[in-house]
Amino acid sequence: MRRRLLIQGTLFVAAALRAYLTWIRPEVGVVDQRRFLAWTRDTTDVAAVRYVAPDKTMQIERRTDESGAFLWGIESGEGTLAGSYPVGAAGSTVVGRLASLRVIRVLGALSGEDRAQYGLAEPTRRIELEFEDERRELLLGDSVYGAQDRYAMDAASGVGYVLPGEIVRPLRAGEGALRERWIHEFRETDLGRVHASTPRGERTMLRSEEGDWTSPGGPPDLAFDNFMQRVEQMAIDGFDSLPPPDSLVPLLRLEYFDDDGDAMGFLELARYDGDERRPYYLRSERTRIWARALTALAERVDEVLADLF
Repeated sequence: MRRRLLIQGTLFVAAALRAYLTWIRPEVGVVDQRRFLAWTRDTTDVAAVRYVAPDKTMQIERRTDESGAFLWGIESGEGTLAGSYPVGAAGSTVVGRLASLRVIRVLGALSGEDRAQYGLAEPTRRIELEFEDERRELLLGDSVYGAQDRYAMDAASGVGYVLPGEIVRPLRAGEGALRERWIHEFRETDLGRVHASTPRGERTMLRSEEGDWTSPGGPPDLAFDNFMQRVEQMAIDGFDSLPPPDSLVPLLRLEYFDDDGDAMGFLELARYDGDERRPYYLRSERTRIWARALTALAERVDEVLADLF
């Protein structure tokens, strides 16, 4: 009974999290376009963004592997080791907003009195922005009274701005706001074919126009449909305290294709027998590296593998 309640509770949390993440999926809206443009560069020109404060340093840097460019976060604090993780949609949005910086207000060149008034006389926090051919630095001052926006000053020109809170907040929050949370960007309804392989065997399944999973030329396969629903419900639990990759035991690899046969992504699930509390790990085209999988949801996938392969 307790196990059933735990699974039901985990499924509810996962569904709520998925709905929340869908709701907050970043978009550049009309509000951004009505703000003052301080500078504009292409997002791909950004090599790194760095938030520096007395208690922490948060860096987002652009990296490249065989699959293309991606953003990587490195976070360190006073007396703590650096943590690193792939950056998700929220971090990509922050980088885009800094590349083409739209501010709420332009305060003009700040005098010494102005700087004292805005908390910019001796700033202890800053945002460093590295492009391929130049470097910009925003010194951060006090919060605007009654709002989460911040006073800031271009270090080179001395021009003051009011920065939108949605730029500074995620950088201050670090991993809690910036790390990757999506396993895939596509949805199951976008799929046309999936190839599943395990140590026991492999299967290629097609998605019908009605949304059923079938073997080529076969009827709807309800067991495989249930399996895919369980796979879709899996979630990332975090990227810290990862075991050595060679200590993971492979359980499943899924390769996803659209109706035209073009690859859309992949998912790997593995087990780590060295930690009973965190036995499952996953990797996908978005995570780039292994991530801790939410145990109760990954376990539901593992328990049906023997019946399918």
